[in-house]
Amino acid sequence: MKKTFKTLSLLFVAAISLTSCSSDSSSGESNGTTTGNYFPMAVNNKWQYTNDVDATEINLIGTQQFGSNTYYEMTDTDADPSVNGQVYMNKRGASYYQKLSVSTQTQGSLFITIDSFEMKMFQDDLQVGENWNGTARPKVTYTGSTSGHTVANVNYEGQVTARDVSVTLGGITYNNVIKSTLIVTETVNGQTVTISGQNWFAKDIGLIYETTTMSTDNITKTRYLTSYDLH
Repeated sequence: MKKTFKTLSLLFVAAISLTSCSSDSSSGESNGTTTGNYFPMAVNNKWQYTNDVDATEINLIGTQQFGSNTYYEMTDTDADPSVNGQVYMNKRGASYYQKLSVSTQTQGSLFITIDSFEMKMFQDDLQVGENWNGTARPKVTYTGSTSGHTVANVNYEGQVTARDVSVTLGGITYNNVIKSTLIVTETVNGQTVTISGQNWFAKDIGLIYETTTMSTDNITKTRYLTSYDLH
């Protein structure tokens, strides 16, 4: 499995591996009042990363309207190729959301469909130690050698761990950085997968550093920004 800020892609893979999940985020939280642009969203914005071995890129390739909100479709060359679904980004107030479209995958003799859902990835007006959290319950349907459906219970909690700091990555210094953590716990059919990570955001630049650890293998994967092109 791959790492990343595209946590929703990892959740889809986890859900599929746990099946023998229709819903969006239901956090009900305030979106807050933004303190700046910590993940600039415009078509053709690109961010290049490295883990000191491989180079990867996030690209905003277009827009899609969901209800009254405009989302930006995000591609990531580090995404798991087995996930057949689109990832979208949206900012409301101080809150940054990822939304994953309806996804399909064939696993052995099973054809699996997972409904769309979204999660809040970050909130830029929180102070150090303050948290955000939410819940989603995507439906998982499968047909083939056996047929049925279940619901994945997804709970997440993020926390700001530092703000307005400077960090140096790969010889480049970034100012006005907010550091945060995000822990996502997904339970399907009585089995639980936890994804935990760190995300660092630089004002007017975007995601500059991330780590991800999955409870299935306890391997921590990391990458950091090397260059970017914003519009």
